Amino acid sequence: MNKITAFLSVLVFTFLIGGCKVFKPAMPVENYKYEIPKPQSSLINLYADFEVSKLESLLNSQIDSVLYNDTSFEDHNNDNLMLKAWKDGTIKLSFEKNQLTWELPVRLLMKKGLKIFNYNVPFVGGWEYSGNLILRFKTSLSINPNWSVKIKTTTDDYEWVKKPAVKIGGTSVPITLIANLILSTNKDVLSKQIDDALAGSFDFKEYAQKGWQMLYNPLKLEGDYNAWLSMNPTSISMMPVEGSMGHIRLAAAITSKAECLLDKEPQSASVKPLPEIQHLSAPSDTFHINLLTDIPYSSINRIISNQMGDSTYTFGKRVLTFESFRVYGSNGKMAVETKVRGSINGTLYLTGVPYFNAADTTVRVKNLGFDIKTRNLLMRSAKWIFNAKIEKTIAKSIAIPFNTNVTDVENQLQATLQHHKLWCGFELNGRLKKLTVSDLLLTPESVKANLVFSGNLSFGIEDTPLKLQ
Repeated sequence: MNKITAFLSVLVFTFLIGGCKVFKPAMPVENYKYEIPKPQSSLINLYADFEVSKLESLLNSQIDSVLYNDTSFEDHNNDNLMLKAWKDGTIKLSFEKNQLTWELPVRLLMKKGLKIFNYNVPFVGGWEYSGNLILRFKTSLSINPNWSVKIKTTTDDYEWVKKPAVKIGGTSVPITLIANLILSTNKDVLSKQIDDALAGSFDFKEYAQKGWQMLYNPLKLEGDYNAWLSMNPTSISMMPVEGSMGHIRLAAAITSKAECLLDKEPQSASVKPLPEIQHLSAPSDTFHINLLTDIPYSSINRIISNQMGDSTYTFGKRVLTFESFRVYGSNGKMAVETKVRGSINGTLYLTGVPYFNAADTTVRVKNLGFDIKTRNLLMRSAKWIFNAKIEKTIAKSIAIPFNTNVTDVENQLQATLQHHKLWCGFELNGRLKKLTVSDLLLTPESVKANLVFSGNLSFGIEDTPLKLQ
């Protein structure tokens, strides 16, 4: 009886082992080695658009009427000349390419001392000339690396409106040739006076400094979703000043690292000093905004379980039911743990590399296969499972869609970047073109997806009231 009982026990045990294998391979080690990616460098187009008419109005209203006043015969290497010039009408300006062309109506009073044997003859203060003319100048403008304005004015031409005459004994005698000679020798002096007046009139650095500081302030995106745009500028490059169609334009590019942050307001970064200007060979406004979003493992587990949980598959005479799924990180890969019952009872482990599938905006896993320890165990006692293509079946079911908040954030970004008014005429203006995922990171709680919004972005001043210092 004991022998029969022992035989039946062995028979039952053999049946159970042969017909319904129990698997419990060692799980792949759970670990996480990742580094949060730094935002890509972006170029933000910087522009300033000044109307020439506004500059013209400012010059006419605020420049002193006395342009030049030399009250001594001994000045300028004893030139024996006194010269006074007044603005005598409306200044007319135009700007083409990098050159400011302007007409300045001037009233002149000139006194020329009379010398005999290198001594002034002290009667009637010499010869006195008066006249009215229009001076034409060309001024080239450029911005120095330290943001100061570099101005070079040359006298282009002049035209007498009222020809000068010399007063001798109360009688005016035309003496245009002599006046032209005197004026031509003093053109450089007048041009320098204009340069000094213009250079001290406008502080472009003030606007640049304000704009630079503004870019360090996080910008709340429009809409209900709690999203913030953070831009940390690092450098500025600029093209030569140009003008056309009644406008003076400054084109530049700001190198920045932009991020979109969710759910909490980011702290303002420490404002770095306004950097010197670098040379910009060609304008560009391509930018990238990084957004790091989470896909929790709990969501991934739920999605896979909804697809395959309690699903039964028949492979010939064998049956396999997937009961549950759990994913985690292992040596840079995604490990998939699934509990099964049927022809095999126990736990199976697979590993693969997560990637973003742009066609349907889902996260999937490529090269998904049984972990080496699971594979070795199956090869010894359940080789049939490799013909069943279980790996491909599970891989197909791992299709994790992005949360709808990504679309919400994209819409809010687009709305915010369309003519977003800032301070004193500054505005942001941009257009999104493309959304890509540059990295998928496995962290202890979630898969982090590094999204990159690409497009065009500009930051500048338009129709801004200029001011004289």
